[in-house]
Parts: sequence; structure tokens; C-alpha cells
Amino acid sequence: MKKIIFLVPMFLFFSACSSMSPIQKESESTSHFDGAVYEGKDFYISDEEIQGERYRIFHQASTGFSGTSGIRRSATKRANDFCRKQTRNKKMLTVSEHTAAPPYILGNFPRIEIIFVCVDKEETQTTVVAIDKYDRLTKIKDLLDSGVLSQKEFETEKKKILAEK
Repeated sequence: MKKIIFLVPMFLFFSACSSMSPIQKESESTSHFDGAVYEGKDFYISDEEIQGERYRIFHQASTGFSGTSGIRRSATKRANDFCRKQTRNKKMLTVSEHTAAPPYILGNFPRIEIIFVCVDKEETQTTVVAIDKYDRLTKIKDLLDSGVLSQKEFETEKKKILAEK
């Protein structure tokens, strides 16, 4: 009986829900990091001037035990689905990404906010993608060196970036 009493709170603690905001136009919304105690830091900002309507998506983990990569995958998938619903031939192109920074304590759970534009798949040039890929690798290496990312998170993000076409 004592085990059940112990396991129920633990189950509830670890199974709490993460939060996701609706996808909104950047011009009509504000950052979820504005005024936050833990402001986080920019993970990625595109060096290229990306044209088009900008949208904002925000995800937050329910506990400090999960990493940023899982919520990044979820947010990116939702953004790509959003773009495909507009027109089948569209995909998401990240303009900027802002993440929470460790330590993940006292309500500072992993969270991410992505600003993106929906672009035609054919318009995306491979040179821009290649430059973007190496720029992102450099930025995640800087985050690893500064202690924002763990070695495991760095390796996960590195594999994901290198696997992109």
C-alpha cells in the first residue's frame, strides 16, 4: 500500500502536460519570454533576410527533466504542418529561435519560441540551406561550450542538423 501512495504522486509529477501556444502572426503577438524571470537566450537567428509573413510558435515542457530537443521537434513539426495546410507546396523556414537556459529549476522548464516563415519548397536554395546548416552547427557548438547545452543535447542537435537536406 505504501508503494502505491508513493507511486501515484510520482506518476502525476512526471506525466504533467506541456504547454503549447497557438501559432500566431508575429506582428499580432508578443514573445512568451518578455517579462519572464528566466529570459533564456537566442539559440538561432538567421543571417539572411527572409521575406514573408512571420509566425510565432511556443512550446514549454512540463518538467525540468526533459531536454529542449523534444519540444523543438514538436514545435517544428507543428510549424511545418501549419505551412503545409496553407499550401501543399510550402514548408517552414526558421527566422529565429529562442530557448530557455539551464538550470531547469523553480519553474524554468525547457521552452522554445520559434519565429518562422512559410516558403515555397522550390524557392529554397541549397546554398542558403548549406550556409544555414553550418551556421547552426557553429551556434550549437557555442552553446555547448558555454554550458547551455549538454553533450547529449549537442550530439542530438548536431545529428538532426546534419541529416537535413
